[in-house]
Formats: sequence, structure tokens, C-alpha cells
Amino acid sequence: MKKFLENQYKNLFLWTPFIMSLGAALYFSLDYEPNFNFPILISILLGTIILKNKNILIRISALFLFGFFYSMSFTNIINTPQLKHSDNIININGYVSDIDFTNESYRIFIKIPANQINPDLSATKSAVIRVSFNDNPDINIGDKISGTVKIFHPSPKFAPDSFDFARWSYFNKLSGSGFMLDYKIDKNIEHKNIRNYIHNKAKSNLTDALVLGYKKSIPDSEAKIWKTIGIGHVWSISGFHMTLVGGWLFALFYLIFRSVPYITKRIPAKYPSFCCAWLGLIFYLYISGTSVATIRAFLMTTLIFAATLFGRNILSLRNAVLAFLCIFLINPFYIMTAGFQLSFAAIFGLLWFFENKEYVKRNFINKIIYTIYMSFMSATTATIFTLPFIIAHFGYIPLYSLIGNIIILPIFSVAIMPLIIIGTIFSLFDKFLFIDITNKIYSVTLHIAEYVNNLPYADIHLPNLSNSVLLLFIIGLICIILIKTYDSKNLLIKNINYVSGIIFITFATVIYIAKPYPLFFASDDHELVGFVYDNKLKFNKSKSAKHYFAFNTWRTFINEKESDKNNRIKCKDGFCIYKTAKWNLAYMQKFTTIMNNFDKTCENEDIKYIVTTFDVKSDKCKDKILHEGIIIYPSGKITNFSNHRPWHIQH
Repeated sequence: MKKFLENQYKNLFLWTPFIMSLGAALYFSLDYEPNFNFPILISILLGTIILKNKNILIRISALFLFGFFYSMSFTNIINTPQLKHSDNIININGYVSDIDFTNESYRIFIKIPANQINPDLSATKSAVIRVSFNDNPDINIGDKISGTVKIFHPSPKFAPDSFDFARWSYFNKLSGSGFMLDYKIDKNIEHKNIRNYIHNKAKSNLTDALVLGYKKSIPDSEAKIWKTIGIGHVWSISGFHMTLVGGWLFALFYLIFRSVPYITKRIPAKYPSFCCAWLGLIFYLYISGTSVATIRAFLMTTLIFAATLFGRNILSLRNAVLAFLCIFLINPFYIMTAGFQLSFAAIFGLLWFFENKEYVKRNFINKIIYTIYMSFMSATTATIFTLPFIIAHFGYIPLYSLIGNIIILPIFSVAIMPLIIIGTIFSLFDKFLFIDITNKIYSVTLHIAEYVNNLPYADIHLPNLSNSVLLLFIIGLICIILIKTYDSKNLLIKNINYVSGIIFITFATVIYIAKPYPLFFASDDHELVGFVYDNKLKFNKSKSAKHYFAFNTWRTFINEKESDKNNRIKCKDGFCIYKTAKWNLAYMQKFTTIMNNFDKTCENEDIKYIVTTFDVKSDKCKDKILHEGIIIYPSGKITNFSNHRPWHIQH
């Protein structure tokens, strides 16, 4: 045991980001904002303890608390302006800060004085809102715009451990979203935006998606296919794109500098090549819209370039940890996003797989066989390590993702990506040959993807995976990667990393499979409720902007598909009695219904729970009345959730 612990002590640095992230995840997952003063000072104090105190237990505790309080400090600093009410019709006067040329709609981001969305805020503070148009206006980034908008506060979470759009919006500086009712545009001739210019010249969905970083540029029907075969990430500019572009730029500049003897006689050609490639990546970052995922990928690529320049091993877990820490300090909320989790899960898995691989000289045939083998193992490793996160965030298993990653992803890597970039450059001179070639290759690739998508069980939907179960999966994977073993006659000790990892993963799997489906759902305002009849979810009202995410969120909890029909159940006069095998529930939707039915419902011993759209108080049956957002399971167990964080509407 002593030898085992000594072996782990040398590896403690690699555990650092995971311990900090656990503290941050706890903060972001709370239903109520913790009541602590001066979180920034606490963070500084904890940082000092981490750097100076050598006691392992104290350091681990300090790292966990640092993640918690640093996240709290960052939340207070961000302080994104919030709407005063959940939905508003307001007059706005601002300028266009960004545009999404989506396939289905035309959306713009407008920067306005914060007091236009909330009179209590200062006019000197800015807010950003996202609005959709029914038409396609002639508008560019930098144009002034005024008019009337119907704006909604971003939706909160509608179930425990589910997506909170309000939280995502808060950390992406988005105060609200909605649609334009009427508008007037004042063209800003002096402001010229290169992204708009390239978009207007290329007129290509592939350019919009792969070069300019516009969201949802391809049709939803196609996006679903790419998602099902496990390569949906190609449509969000991230590590895949940065690595390809960085590699091509380095190769191009390396060939150029190698042909200049004056330079190569003085310094190795790789140094100026890396510097020029890095500057090229900055330009790519700029024209791609500088989204969160793209910034994260740029930072990771920068660290890889730096490691290569200074002669460090790029296939190192230590370098991945440094990248993780840098990104965490820039914005701790990144750890809660799907892109961050999927990227680093794949990175750590691949580094673990490749780290101890030794170079072996092989003949030509063996090189080909080995390359095919390593490609297969890389795709398999990345798939295994990202699978829990895919289930948690998207609620499905891409059964044929190996096919997508082994066959189709290389087509994007060696053909579609380079050709669309070349085609985009030539389109600026009204030459569209390369874009046409790229479109044909894409069309053929799409047909292959459609065939795979139509195979049996291509899209296996799964119920919601809770944060606690996901945490067990993460701990299991981390144990496999980071626990250091040593030669021992005891097979258990020799393979303790696999044994401990399998124990956690098995435990998580059993909990996930054994957890029952809920029977009743209610939003935190109790305006929307869902009843489960014969394993089908029925709602008390139609889909609306206010509860937009609730319908699909609740479906994931009972393993329904997003495409399933929104079944309605009509409560007569706004009053429903929901009966199950072990408990009955009364739902009261209208004020007059509450007045007429509350007393007799309260006295009815067969009614175990009462849910109302008004905050009713009653000492007589206070144990029956449910508040906040709720989910009820067949046993009668209630899981509460509430939305009282800085990113929610403050009532």
C-alpha cells in the first residue's frame, strides 16, 4: 500500500483540474445561490494555500473550494443584464453585433443599452438580445437598428440535472431572445465586416458552417444525420477544425521557409512556420465568430504549438491538464458545456491510449496495417470516453459512430475542409469551381451518411442521465487514466486502475438502468404540467416560448423522442385528478377552480399531493401542497428543483 501511495503522489498534479472542476460543478448545479460574502478574497486565499501548503489533504480541500468560490466570483463579475419580466414587448434602439445566417431563419444579435430591457438598470451598461425575422432583411454587422421586439427571458431548467438555457445564456452574455415585430435599419456604410463580406460572396452553406462558424447553416434534417453517425461536431468550429487548419498552415509555411536558405541556415524552419501558422489561426478565429468552442480550441492548439516549439512532448497528459487549467481560469462555466466535456474526454482518452506507445520500425505493408489499426483504435477510444457525455447531453447512443469516424470524418479532413477553404478564397474573386467541387463531394458523403443513418438501431434513444451518475462515470474513466500502477504478483494491484474504473462504471450503469421513470412533471411556476399515461407523456397546454425546452426535456426522462407528438390532456374547468397505483394528485390551474375545489380536495384522504398555479398556503394541508418545480416517481418520491440563481428572473 505504501508503494502504491508513493506512486500516486508523483501523479497528483494530473488530478488538479478534476478536483477544481468538482467544486465548480457543485456551485453551478445548486438550486439556490450560496450566501457567501467576498468570494473573490476567499478565492485568492485558497489559491495561496494551494501554492504554499504541502499537506496533501489540505491542498485537495483547497482545490475543491477554490473551484467553488472561483466560479462564484466569476458569476458575480459577469453580471449579465436580466429582463425585468419573463416576456416583454419593448422598443429597442441599438446596433447589430453579430448575425446567424441559419438555414431555417434569420437571426441577429443586437447590442442595446441595458435600461431598454430593464428600467432598473443603467443606460451605460450594455445588453445583447437575439431576435429572429420572418423575412430576410438587408442587414450587416454594425448597422443601427430600431423597432419593436417580443423578447423572452431565456428558459430555466425544467427538471433536475437538465439543460438550463438561462444559465448558458448568462455566461454567453445573452440577455434574452425573441422576434422582431417591426424595425427600421440605418445602414452603417463605414462599418465593413469581413464575415458578412465573405458570406455574401461565397453564398455557400458549407462556407457559412465550416469557415465562418455560423450556427445551423445546414438543414436540420441533414444535421440530424451527422449527429446520428457521431460526427455532428464538424458543424461547430472547434478542435477538429483548428487542428486541421493549423496543420495545413504549418505545412505550407514550412515548405516556404525550407526553400529560403537565408532563414534555414540561421534557425530551423519550424520556428517561423509555427509563428506564421499561429497568426493564421488568429485570423481563422476572428472570421469564424470567436465562439466559446472556437476560443477553447484555439487555446488548446496554441499550447500544442508552444509544446512543439520548446521541445516538449505534445502527447502528454500534463500538457492536457495545463490546457484544462488555462481554460478553466478563463471561464469556469466551460466545464458545464457539452463541447468542453466531449473535447477533453476524447483528448484524455487518446493521450492515455497513445502515451506509452513506442516507435517501431515497420515495412511499407506493416505501416499500412498499423495505420488502419491505430485509426480504428483511436476512433474506438474516443467513442468510449465520450459516450457517457453524449448520453447525458443528447440522450442517445450513436451506434454507428465508429463508421462515421473511420470512414466519413477522413473525407471531411482531407477533402471537404481544405477544398471549402480554398473555394471560399477563390469565391472572393468570383471563381466558384472549388465550391462546386466541394458541394458534389459533400453530396456523395451525405448519401453515404444517409445509408448508415437508415441502418437498424442507428439512433438509440435513452432516458435522462443524472449528474450523480455522470460523475460516477467520470470518476471511473479518470481512475483508468490517472491511477499509476506498478509490477506486482498480485493481479488486483497490478491492474488497480482498471479494477477501480470498472467498479465505478458498473455502479453508475446499475443505478442508471435501475432508476424508474417519473410519472408527473411540473414547471417551477406550475403553469405547465405533464402526466404519464401508459408510458406516454401528456401535457396540459400547447408548446409555447415560455416553456419551450420543457417538452423535450421531460420526454428524455421517460425515453420518448423529440419528434413524438405533443399529446394534450384537457383539465375540465382547469381541474385534474391524476391517479396512480400508489398515490393520487390534484392539479388546479385557475383561480376560480382553486376557490371552488381547494377545501374538499384538502380534506380528501385519497389525494396525496396538490399542485396549483398560485402559491397557495394552508396550515390544514400544508404537507399536501407542492411548491417549486417537481418530478414525482411511481413510489411517490418527489424530486424538487428551483430556479433562484443569478441567471434566472429574480421574483
